[in-house]
Amino acid sequence: MDNKVQQEAIFEAPYLNIEGLSRDIGKLLILAPHPDDESLACGGIISLLIASGVQVHIIFFTSGSASHPESELYPAERLANLREQEALLACKCLGIPADHIDFFREKDSDMCNLSPKRRNQLGAIIAKKCNNESFLTLGLPWRRDPHADHKVVYDIGKRSFPFLESPTIVMEYPVWMWKNGERTDWPGHGEILPFRLDISTVFNRKLKAIHVYKSQLGKVVLDDPNGFVLTPTLLAPFLTDTEYFFLTKLGTIQKIDEDYFESLYQGCKDPWDFSTSIYELEKYEYSVTSLGNTNFNSVLEIGCSIGVQTEKLARCSNDLLAVDISRTAIYEAKKRYGHLENVRFEVCDVTTSFPSDCFDLISFCEVGYYFDEDILLELFNNIKQSLINGGKLLMVHWTPFVPGYPLTGKQVHDLFTKYVAENGDFYQITNEDLDKFSLQIWKKV
Repeated sequence: MDNKVQQEAIFEAPYLNIEGLSRDIGKLLILAPHPDDESLACGGIISLLIASGVQVHIIFFTSGSASHPESELYPAERLANLREQEALLACKCLGIPADHIDFFREKDSDMCNLSPKRRNQLGAIIAKKCNNESFLTLGLPWRRDPHADHKVVYDIGKRSFPFLESPTIVMEYPVWMWKNGERTDWPGHGEILPFRLDISTVFNRKLKAIHVYKSQLGKVVLDDPNGFVLTPTLLAPFLTDTEYFFLTKLGTIQKIDEDYFESLYQGCKDPWDFSTSIYELEKYEYSVTSLGNTNFNSVLEIGCSIGVQTEKLARCSNDLLAVDISRTAIYEAKKRYGHLENVRFEVCDVTTSFPSDCFDLISFCEVGYYFDEDILLELFNNIKQSLINGGKLLMVHWTPFVPGYPLTGKQVHDLFTKYVAENGDFYQITNEDLDKFSLQIWKKV
């Protein structure tokens, strides 16, 4: 993948769900190589999390004492003290209290010389902190961010991974990749999951925090003409209403099993508010309308839940088989829509007993990310075999990040696109990225 395509994939990445950020990202520990990295790259997400009541903790690995090596007025020790005070004030602007900030005071611009033993020690400290304080997400500099200290801090964070006791999200944030990165510094295809975050509601807080770092803006240390300055060009990527993060999940999930869904539906008859959410109802209506005015003879709906979308599909179906893995969900669906004469509700695990009928429409909506790639590819094969020539496949999936799912909605759709490229048999009719969901319609040839 060339650099232009890599950039497009990042700049057009799905958005994180602001309303669910406290759940999806949760308690966050950020490892910052220098004071100001946290505000530049993460000021928005920090502010949003704290505003929703989630704790954020920052570890500064160096105090930034090497930014102006020729200054006589600000020798290393004095500059380090200044930058630590700036860090405390910037974090206060973002809502982080002083007792959620640590300074490790490693040597600035010399972390590449840390011994493997010291790196392992620091990684163990990170793991212990994550385990003791139950952080869900670990924020690290992007692994190939073009600054030696950033790469080392990522390496230290990575050394903590084997010792983490609970599932953890790794959230990498780019800083110098934007302006100083070479083609090979950017993420490769499929290497990470890029996401955007709309920080417009907290942008002013981030801006205030950035401007606290006067030492880096050329306003304090004036006797080192070769010292570092955050020029307007360097600042530009951070002065927008969007932040970018690269996410990975440590550990793998093969699929979400029957017990998960049974527990969910037994605890709440409508756990995702399908029947009351204006967003969900409008999404269902739009999805079914996108199929056109066609009346389908035989329809399969995979993952029908409590039947809200089923009722809409029934309007354009002569015979509709709606299946779900949860007995409780099917029971509720029958209570609500059992009067529909053209609908059959059945309990079915499509990974073990895919329906044997032939269909001219299959709805595969909001279910693909419950499976890993191997299971999903087998489902694609079954869908292809069950669709008649000329039949349609409707795919709709939530695109924000969900930590407990094996895949994201974008990965599901990308995987089917790749499947078609390798196997043929389908062509795409519709491909839309809408508010928090992606919609695709495919026709079998």
